[in-house]
Amino acid sequence: MELQEAFVSELVGRSVELWTDGSSMPIGVVQDLVVDGREDFPPVVGLYVKCKDGVIRYSPFSSVRTINAKGVILNVAPHDAHYERGADEELLLNRELLDKQILDVDGHKVVRVNDLKMAPTGEHLRLIAVDVGLAGLLRRLGLHALGRRWVERAPRPGLRQSLISWDAVAPLAHVGPGDPVRLRLPQDRIERIHPKDLADIIEDLNAKDQASLLSSLPEETAAEAFEQLDVDRQLSILEDLNPHRAADIIENMSSDDAADLLGEVEPEVQQQLLELMEPEEAEDVRELLEHDEDTAGGIMTTEYLSVPLGATVAQTFERIRETAEDAELVYYVYVLSDKEHILGVLSLRELLKSPPETPINEIMTTDVVTVPVSASREEVATTIARYDFVAVPVVDDAGIMRGIITVDDVIDVLLPARLRKMIPRVGKSRQRPPHAASG
Repeated sequence: MELQEAFVSELVGRSVELWTDGSSMPIGVVQDLVVDGREDFPPVVGLYVKCKDGVIRYSPFSSVRTINAKGVILNVAPHDAHYERGADEELLLNRELLDKQILDVDGHKVVRVNDLKMAPTGEHLRLIAVDVGLAGLLRRLGLHALGRRWVERAPRPGLRQSLISWDAVAPLAHVGPGDPVRLRLPQDRIERIHPKDLADIIEDLNAKDQASLLSSLPEETAAEAFEQLDVDRQLSILEDLNPHRAADIIENMSSDDAADLLGEVEPEVQQQLLELMEPEEAEDVRELLEHDEDTAGGIMTTEYLSVPLGATVAQTFERIRETAEDAELVYYVYVLSDKEHILGVLSLRELLKSPPETPINEIMTTDVVTVPVSASREEVATTIARYDFVAVPVVDDAGIMRGIITVDDVIDVLLPARLRKMIPRVGKSRQRPPHAASG
């Protein structure tokens, strides 16, 4: 078998010949190549040949005698029988990838495939790289010589070479014509993409594919990325999402962000989505929706850490381990009475400094600064800025704790969207000492 490096654009449409009795005779042209997508560098497993009689037939790679940029020579004639390809594992390079969108995983952006490079490794011809540059586009248009000259003479090295290694990309694949887009990427690699980067990728897609890609992601991953989008974009995507999938994503969002979104939809849509959500998450969002969006009650989150007065440091850490995943902020732990009045607050720093058996009432701060649910957003911002807080608790008229407002929640309502997206969430940034009033 003689294999040579080649681009897909150089092969598609090239002559296919059949080797018989020491010579070859033309039988058709290359229609497409099939690769096994389960490997990091997928091997070609077969090709489709458009024969002289107009019928498209399949030939397994084992039938190939020679393959290079000039064409293909086969040892065995293509099969007349229809080839059943594996939809999940195999890719048609011409039909499904050329001129299609693909995800550059390392660059966190969506790019267009201008060409695909293949290279021999032993007895296999493997897909090794995606060409997203001008040279690939020129080859794609049939201007092969001009493409080669461009690579040689481009003024900057970055223009000469625009290849992305195949193991650093992920096709945004449709299982069949008209089917929704999904990300061909192992779950562990999806989870390594930062939600902000994933949101940027979603924004690069057309409206229909934005919803389709979100539908294909795990619920928590989809929710984290969805939260990074501005409300207008969220509303647009929401129109294309299946209501059950939309409810799954919304219930995995923080309650304040979920309330902000549902506060913008039509009442009947809001009611439908709330009914499809898990009862506990839906109830938290309903409570937030009862408040004016310009008040503390409207921008707070109901997801916070709390412990009863009789707890020890060890018991508090156990409580943190049990509930931290759902909390908006893990730096502050609030000490509540049986009726949920605030008795004190603890910082993670104080807990770490104290022996496990220490009762929390001995180390908690009892002079706790709070804001009422009716406070304006400007009043909340003033309080947080005055005491240099990361978060402040919200109480109702009876002094019962209803939620917390984090500094990024205040930024969300005071800064324009352009600047808002540049501010990191407090859950992943530095966190200040607790809510004691100073001076």
